[in-house]
Amino acid sequence: MNPLVIIHGWSDEPGSFVALGERITTDLGVAPTEIRLGEWISMNDEVTLLDVAAALDIAWSHYGLPTKPRSDDLIVHSTGALVVREWMTRYHSPQSVPIHRLLMLAPANFGSPLAHKGRSFIGRAIKGWGEPGFQTGAQILKALELGSPYTYELAHRDLFNIKKPWYGAGRILCTVLVGDVGYKGITSIANEDGSDGTVRISTANLNAAKIILQLNEKHEPVRFDIQTSQGNIAFGIVAGENHSTIAFKDRGPKNSLTPDLIVRALTVDDEGWDGWITSLAKKTQDGGESNRFQNTVVRLQDQLGHRVSDYFVELYRTVDDDGTFEQRLYQKFIDSVHPYEDDQSYRALYLNIGILDKLRP
Repeated sequence: MNPLVIIHGWSDEPGSFVALGERITTDLGVAPTEIRLGEWISMNDEVTLLDVAAALDIAWSHYGLPTKPRSDDLIVHSTGALVVREWMTRYHSPQSVPIHRLLMLAPANFGSPLAHKGRSFIGRAIKGWGEPGFQTGAQILKALELGSPYTYELAHRDLFNIKKPWYGAGRILCTVLVGDVGYKGITSIANEDGSDGTVRISTANLNAAKIILQLNEKHEPVRFDIQTSQGNIAFGIVAGENHSTIAFKDRGPKNSLTPDLIVRALTVDDEGWDGWITSLAKKTQDGGESNRFQNTVVRLQDQLGHRVSDYFVELYRTVDDDGTFEQRLYQKFIDSVHPYEDDQSYRALYLNIGILDKLRP
């Protein structure tokens, strides 16, 4: 069994992962090393995720963790997923990275709808983010904002890097698990359909696609390229878990399958990888009718490469156009649009796939 490392998210206290660590020790016979990055770096407004990744690199050496390829297994929670992806793509190559198995619990891979609502909202809604001594700085929140250039660029480093595939058999065996219910009580202010109370199911998922669409002066398409993300990544939606309970916090887990899924993700080997992806999809649900959403990030630039911030996205069909279909698309299919605050050429569209299926003739 490889050494096992737990890397906290930003909404965690020092004791947040005691229950998870104890369960892993019991089930796997290995005591995990917990890296609490809040102890290694301050969280003032100038700190970026690159700074946090540098702190992780120092902590890795401090704890004497193995550095040989595929020599360690990792569990990350929430923002910890971005930290690890930043660290591995900055300090390692797919051939040298010391990660064998990577389990992401409720990861904020493509951001969180809470980030742009400000630290005061987060502090009131989710215990931990606004507590003294472990605050989330402005630059971290900008990276976590929906549609951020940071998550866009990071995806190009690991997911869409054709020359350097990071995930799959023989490389990092990455499993993503996310819950499908929000919080109760006062923290329910953070809930929305298709989320676990903090991250959206669709922004946790690392299985993605990139489309390049080029239009001429008449807004007619002259180029259409599509690229799927590199490598096979296991993904499961765990019914009944929220952002905290899936990590054994707040009297979690709530689903009896959760401990077994975690053990399986941390013991699967290359030969069983494709089977694990298939079985995980079967064991967990598709999110249900109210949770079927897609996160789509749009970035627009002109023929000179200048970013365009003033635009809107039109959706229509080319046959049987009666106007009613398009009206329903805009009113029901597009759940929300979030322009990135500092650069509105980036926009995150939250699309209701369940509604789209009902609208199709």
